[in-house]
Formats: sequence, structure tokens, C-alpha cells
Amino acid sequence: MTPSQRRWSRLRWLILIWLASVLAMGAFAYGFRLMMTAAGLTV
Repeated sequence: MTPSQRRWSRLRWLILIWLASVLAMGAFAYGFRLMMTAAGLTV
């Protein structure tokens, strides 16, 4: 694997991990919002 290929591979992993963390945080926030709404705490 050439250094250029290695760099792109690392960049893909970085983007993949970032995207997974953003999606996980969004899912957590949505679930938390549903729980708060179910408890009657709406804004």
C-alpha cells in the first residue's frame, strides 16, 4: 500500500467514525426527547 493510499484509508476511517458518532448522538438526543415528551416536559 502506497503512502497516498494509506492516507485515503485513514481519512475514510476518520469520516466513518465521525459519522457514526454523530448518528449515535442524534439517536440518543431523539430518544431523550421522546422520554422527556412522554414525561410531560415539553417546551
